Amino acid sequence: MQHQVIPSAEDIRQTLLQRAEAFAKKRKVSLSRIGLEAIKDSKFLAEVKTGRNFTIDSYQRVINWIEAEERAE
Repeated sequence: MQHQVIPSAEDIRQTLLQRAEAFAKKRKVSLSRIGLEAIKDSKFLAEVKTGRNFTIDSYQRVINWIEAEERAE
């Protein structure tokens, strides 16, 4: 029987931040702009860095926005 690895809340937080930071660096945009465009909250990613909790919906909206921007490139 295989053991399924279940990501922790911190794993999910780090995944979101790493994805957003990589996109920000590549596109030369701020994290606040990503948050504003993706979920209408310019402070979102900065606050996530300092421990703010977030919903799965917020996570997915940011990821979806980043992916849509990358496809539009």
